[in-house]
Amino acid sequence: MTETAPNFTLRQLELFQATIRAGSFASAAKEMFLTPAAVAVAVSDLERSLGVQLVIRQRARGITPTSAGNHLLEQARMLLTDAIEIERTLSSHGGDISGPISVGCYSTLSATVLPSLIDGFTRAHPNVQLRLRDGSLDDLTQQLIEGKLDVVIGYRLNLPAGLEMEKLYETEVHALLSTEHRLANSDEISLEQLAGDPLIMLDLPPSGRHTLDLLHRAGVTPKVAYTSPNFEFVRSMVARNLGYSLLIQKARLDRSYEDLPLVAKRIHATTEVEWAVICWPQGVHLTDRAQAFVEFARDTVARNIATP
Repeated sequence: MTETAPNFTLRQLELFQATIRAGSFASAAKEMFLTPAAVAVAVSDLERSLGVQLVIRQRARGITPTSAGNHLLEQARMLLTDAIEIERTLSSHGGDISGPISVGCYSTLSATVLPSLIDGFTRAHPNVQLRLRDGSLDDLTQQLIEGKLDVVIGYRLNLPAGLEMEKLYETEVHALLSTEHRLANSDEISLEQLAGDPLIMLDLPPSGRHTLDLLHRAGVTPKVAYTSPNFEFVRSMVARNLGYSLLIQKARLDRSYEDLPLVAKRIHATTEVEWAVICWPQGVHLTDRAQAFVEFARDTVARNIATP
């Protein structure tokens, strides 16, 4: 069966999107370097082609989308993104990739994973612009699902369903202690041995939930003394022997931010191997540059990471 071409153009969609974003034909025209009449005609022609009213025109309130307009707006974003991607991919003619990549990284991993990754990748692909965000894994995966990020780097634990991933390296939970702690000279320890000690808990989702779940499964009721989403604050508090912490990420240097010594101890027979991963939504076709970033991360991250 022969498919017919649509009666609307990408330019009409672009001007419709600009109108909704700007809130008026005049503001959209200024943004797009056109006359207000030209923008208004493009939107009217788009409505006529689709046979629906897309916007409500009100002098006092400007332009607001109808229900059909809101639906089209989402479809228009995807179509325009795909069109830009086609142009970028084909214009390279097999040459170097170019364009932006939005990367999210779980905060405790960002200081150790991102610098070497950014340095190496931008040297290999100087025409790619990396846009970076760090934060809690809960927030980052939500932004990933909403299409605000291309990929997210984090831990496999507690990731939502519907994500594809590549393993970057393996690690496991360890107990972080001060060198003054009574167990500091032990080869490995059990969670039961820490049951009576104050816990300095990293509470950057999903880390806090994971720590409490780990202790619960070991039959330990923790004495939570302090909580913080700040990785270095937790390490500094432990270095002052104000409690212990359970962490997945291990800093390369066994010193706190205040230059006090720390020791990382393996936990006996209670933890499983965990993965640091780079992930993206299932069924989403990665751009050529995002795919290159995934492959570069998979091939290089493990060499620059300290693990327990």
